[in-house]
Amino acid sequence: MSTRERRDQGKLSAVGVAALDEQLYRRLLTTPGSTLAELTAGTEIGATRARQAIARLERCGLVSRRPGVPARFLPAPPDVAVGSLIAHRQDELERARLAAESLLADFHQGTRYEHTSQVVELISGQAAISQRAVQLMSGAEHEVVVFDKPPYVGAQDNPDEMDALARGVRWRAIYSTESLTEPGQLATMTAFRDAGEQARLSPVVPTKLVIVDRRLALLPLGVAGADAAETAVLVHPSSLLSLLVTHFDGMWERSIPFDQHLNGGQPPAKSEQRVLQLLSAGLKDEAIARQLGISLRTTRRWIAHVMADRGVTTRFQLGLVVARELTS
Repeated sequence: MSTRERRDQGKLSAVGVAALDEQLYRRLLTTPGSTLAELTAGTEIGATRARQAIARLERCGLVSRRPGVPARFLPAPPDVAVGSLIAHRQDELERARLAAESLLADFHQGTRYEHTSQVVELISGQAAISQRAVQLMSGAEHEVVVFDKPPYVGAQDNPDEMDALARGVRWRAIYSTESLTEPGQLATMTAFRDAGEQARLSPVVPTKLVIVDRRLALLPLGVAGADAAETAVLVHPSSLLSLLVTHFDGMWERSIPFDQHLNGGQPPAKSEQRVLQLLSAGLKDEAIARQLGISLRTTRRWIAHVMADRGVTTRFQLGLVVARELTS
């Protein structure tokens, strides 16, 4: 057997052709019209196994025989014969999928008195929760919506979101304003926005939450401390899921667009731009300093400059002026 034959051996197993059968078919492709003895010459394939293999190849349409004694065999064109096997296998898979739907109906009927298992699934351990979150996000087809708030576990770059955005999945996130106190979070949010994420800010994000295609939701079972990171629930289609979706939609309408001030009116200088963003999110001076990676003194100097530039003397007045800028 050549190096190429060894490398390609077994490629037809996906359509139900055994390795021995494929070996004889490949030999016949280069020596059409061979007898069974000629096909097996120089191999360790016994006569009985060879006859069984050639019979299987005939049944699946890969080989035909000429009349006469001894019988001589001809290979079917691979594109036609293998294409037919692929179509047949696809039909079988579709029948299996339909059977699975029928079995699911039987499952629901059998568990009608255990309805809670159909609504929520308990997941324990950070590793298991992370794995399920990755599965949900990688399987998203249309939309992912999330509540985002501290504490964070691990890196915040979230490559699964980037992959989903690259596939054309719509991604909407409502960030807690306290998340902006995390070092580097502003840069992370900006990178997600640049990749296509739609983001808003709210001071009252109740919990972390991921809803995928409005058909599954993942959220922590606990509200604080270790429980929030160690146990989660996966919510299946139900009135509970509908409630979570409705709650997200309501909060989305009430939250502040993350980059609203970047798109309205004449944009300020870069430093002022970032200060305004954090001020509009309700952060205190100390949190702004941590987020921007500058000293508290520099932060307060920047804020004073922003206020002087707009002719105001209090934070309240600055809020009114910025609000007018955002809506003008």
